[in-house]
Amino acid sequence: MATELARILLGAAVLAAVVAALVWLAGANPLAALRALVHGAFGERYLLAETLVTAVPLAIVGLGVMPALRTGVFTIGSQGQLIAGAALSTAFVFSVPADEPVVLLTVGFMGGVLGGMLYALLPGLLRAYVQVNEILSTLLLNYIAGFALIWLLKGPLAAAAQTATPRSAPLPETSLVPSLLEGTRLHWGAAFVVLLAAGLMVWMRTRSGLLYRVFASNEGLAARLGLSRPRAVVTSFLFAGATAGLAGWLQVAGVAHTLYPSVDGGLGFGGILVAVLGGLRPLGIVLASLMFAALTTGAQGMQMGTSVPAAIAVVTQGLVLLIVAIGLQRKKRTA
Repeated sequence: MATELARILLGAAVLAAVVAALVWLAGANPLAALRALVHGAFGERYLLAETLVTAVPLAIVGLGVMPALRTGVFTIGSQGQLIAGAALSTAFVFSVPADEPVVLLTVGFMGGVLGGMLYALLPGLLRAYVQVNEILSTLLLNYIAGFALIWLLKGPLAAAAQTATPRSAPLPETSLVPSLLEGTRLHWGAAFVVLLAAGLMVWMRTRSGLLYRVFASNEGLAARLGLSRPRAVVTSFLFAGATAGLAGWLQVAGVAHTLYPSVDGGLGFGGILVAVLGGLRPLGIVLASLMFAALTTGAQGMQMGTSVPAAIAVVTQGLVLLIVAIGLQRKKRTA
């Protein structure tokens, strides 16, 4: 735990340094910008809730890809799987005649998880049995999911009333994830972050968790111990897909209350980023997701307070990813 906290503190320091440098290059006062950023992320009850709302899907996606990345399976298909989960959960909710919250919430949850798993199954099978590169297949499937979502929102799931952008009709009130903090968008879906993180902490200490770790460096030894390549690859993909689909359902039923074209909002790739930055450990991933969510929401406050563009958050995230990738490559070379 101490190592994870140290890594996150170092990451926060790097983030602050990168933001300060970019603000200085933009001709603004770095200290004033950082103060505005912190206030925009944590300064008020509503702003804090917005930071947590942003962190929830990042953490869920990051925790979901953690086993795959630890296994050596480099899936980057969380975006498409999130879209699939959001779309299928919406379709399920609209297709059920019941009006009871328990029924609709269960149906929405199942639709999200199932949609993500089904969309992850194809690249998982291709990687396990045909040796198709998972980076290429999942990246292409992300684009397919995006175009398929537009088609759905202009066809089968289109709202009856015309809107400026294609979207579904609002979800029934009884199908929405209940609010956790009144007057904010923070919802009870945040509990999934705690459950997933705790479950993965336990899993890492089990024989199964150790076997998946062994698989990354020695497939033959893992196979002799009972973990075959198809099982390791497919189950890793399915878990990543299930969690991404879960995040998609929460974005629809917990935040937006409707299905819309940009439901992913960069969460798929952002989740992978926080997984790497968090050292592929549950606590580190949760802390990294909070840090990146604070950067995203705080950038809005920084823009209003100092006129520094909020897009600086995206630039900072990209630079941090580059720094982390370089560090990992150097560590790999010296290992």
